[in-house]
Amino acid sequence: MWRRRRQLPPELRDALRDAERRTRRDRNRTLIWRLRPLGRVLAPVAAGLALLGGFVAWQARMVATNPGQAQSSASVAARPPAAPPSTPTTVAPPPAAPPGGLPRVVYGPVPEAPEPAAPAVQPAATRFSVRPAVIDGDTLAAGTDRLRIHGIDAPEMDQTCQRRGGTYPCGSAARDAMVAIVGRGGLTCEALDTDRYGRSVVRCVTDRGTDIGAELVRQGWAVAFRRFSLDYVAQEADARAARRGIWEGSFMDPSDWRARSR
Repeated sequence: MWRRRRQLPPELRDALRDAERRTRRDRNRTLIWRLRPLGRVLAPVAAGLALLGGFVAWQARMVATNPGQAQSSASVAARPPAAPPSTPTTVAPPPAAPPGGLPRVVYGPVPEAPEPAAPAVQPAATRFSVRPAVIDGDTLAAGTDRLRIHGIDAPEMDQTCQRRGGTYPCGSAARDAMVAIVGRGGLTCEALDTDRYGRSVVRCVTDRGTDIGAELVRQGWAVAFRRFSLDYVAQEADARAARRGIWEGSFMDPSDWRARSR
């Protein structure tokens, strides 16, 4: 193409060159005209980027000259606006200042000290008066209720013991002794517990103030039921020393007798 253009006369080559220049100039003007709306959109973005670049450059200079001050300025600039302070209702007394420091003032309601826990109250024993019937040496009846005497264990009704070379019904003898102790008057009892058979475990005294369980053990017709109580160990020792009741001869402990009879 260039070889052909050299073969043209000089006047024609100059005219062709001017035509090409005008064509390129018109093409560039058309392109610029079409890009004007895009320029109006990109101008604010370019301005923002320029501002950001200036800020970054300023921060870099600050860090290079004074790192501590630059960090403080950046933290203040990034901190969100503080909420307006609320009016304190109560000002707590300032605590004692730590050594070498200032006391810290706490604003807001003063927390109330927790109330001390109330001491546990043990339920009071239930007291009642009764005129019972005697079932055996350690069991009474009040209507349909059965009352098991606390802290003692008497021979069972069909249990036998040995004395003077023979046997005798020591269970019946223990019941007769309890009948004599209870007498015809009423008893004042307090319910202490409930046993596995649903009977109320009670401690009872007569109108004269005699503890019927202690008296039966003292007479020797029951033993101290050590598995559950040591209240009547002294009465048992006294009966054994005096060889009263079942201690006059030999016998099987009532709990062992029940276990063998099952």
